[in-house]
Amino acid sequence: MKFKTKPFAHQMKAFDLSKKRKGFALLMEQGTGKTKVIIDTAAYLYENKAIDTVIVIAPNGVHRNWVNIEIPTHMACEYKATFYSAQMKKKQIEKFGEVLEYDGLKIFAFNVEAFTSVMAQKHMMVALKNNKVLMVVDESSRIKTPSSKRTKMITKFGKHPNVIAKRILTGTPVTKGAEDVFAQFKFLNPDILEATSLYKFKERYCVMGGFKNKQIVGYQNMDELTERLGKYSFRVLKNECLDLPEKIYQRHYVEMSAAQSKLYKELKKSFVAELEGNMIEVPEAITRLLRLQQILCGWFPTEDSSIPIDKVNPRIEALREVLGNISGKTIIWARFKADLRAIEKLLGSEAVSYHGDVSNDDRELAVHKFQNDPDVKYFISNPQAGGIGITLNKAEYAIYYSNSFNLEERMQSEDRAHRIGTEKNVTYIDIECRKSIDSKIIQALRTKKSIADIVTKDPMSIFMEEE
Repeated sequence: MKFKTKPFAHQMKAFDLSKKRKGFALLMEQGTGKTKVIIDTAAYLYENKAIDTVIVIAPNGVHRNWVNIEIPTHMACEYKATFYSAQMKKKQIEKFGEVLEYDGLKIFAFNVEAFTSVMAQKHMMVALKNNKVLMVVDESSRIKTPSSKRTKMITKFGKHPNVIAKRILTGTPVTKGAEDVFAQFKFLNPDILEATSLYKFKERYCVMGGFKNKQIVGYQNMDELTERLGKYSFRVLKNECLDLPEKIYQRHYVEMSAAQSKLYKELKKSFVAELEGNMIEVPEAITRLLRLQQILCGWFPTEDSSIPIDKVNPRIEALREVLGNISGKTIIWARFKADLRAIEKLLGSEAVSYHGDVSNDDRELAVHKFQNDPDVKYFISNPQAGGIGITLNKAEYAIYYSNSFNLEERMQSEDRAHRIGTEKNVTYIDIECRKSIDSKIIQALRTKKSIADIVTKDPMSIFMEEE
């Protein structure tokens, strides 16, 4: 088979092991490229006339990423693709129909959260009808709870006679205990575990105790379970992939709430109207960017950024999602004080902080704990405080919850983890809201361009949405 992008050695191994299998799990740590393996598999199965349709079920925002970025980058054959949206507009409905009628490889991406919706279920049935389907569940820990409605619905769709092959993808198949694997592998094939129910699974692999003997207090027969799963899965960690680049860059997409979106559009419109036909100083334009960024982070655009727009902050939920899919020590960079406080509240005793509200002694202790204490998983800081002069080379991940506009701060903060003594590849994850200034800022910083220089040359361009 001819690949559009050359696979790394571990990707080639995963592809060879899984390409002909009816059900298979890619348990590949984030940053190791499991999405590409699936896209190559889809091309292989299509070329061999085994399938004509791919259905991807992924977290909200990630499903768009498949269609807009991953598939165009890696797909070696001709195709048409679209994604399901909860509020399907006329143009999206027409696109869905266009893909359905296509005579080549058809690709549909659904967000996993949608399966509580009757409309999403109807669109799924339409995509399944009269097609030969490869069904993929990305970040399959989302279906680890057997009793949840979406798990039941997705498992039901997976049993459809037109589903020729199934795949699950996750870097963290177990987030709490061995019981997490039950629903994920039941989706692939109930015979893998030889347990028809979670009760039977617990009876075989869990030690029960506590109140009414209903609490899991330990595990048993783990060698047997590992052997069973090993026959249907490929597991790889970043530190096992010697051919990976030293720095790996990813984006995790977040959708604005309705309140955020309304406020953002109104404020951006007023800024653009103010800019048209007028000269504006760079500091003024930067301040306007800052106000829009505050909205994207979930705060009303005020001086102290401390008033929340919504009861539940979509960006914090996005961070929770990212952290649920990774396991190594992680630095979290955020620019606003309110961001730092919200992240500290989310992570509690597993995190240490290093910023302006932390004393010098406590900052020093925070670095020591992050580097040496296995119970401390997260380092929370802003680039101004923690971006220079400290070593955090135990980190495997660095998440940019919100970016500073300063190019030097971005470059310096990246180097806190990637420096002498770094033992593992470092993955840098930017949380991004599509079609917003997030996209422009992240692109500029990653390509080592100064935001101030862009504003100086063409202040209007930074406020224009990307399609």
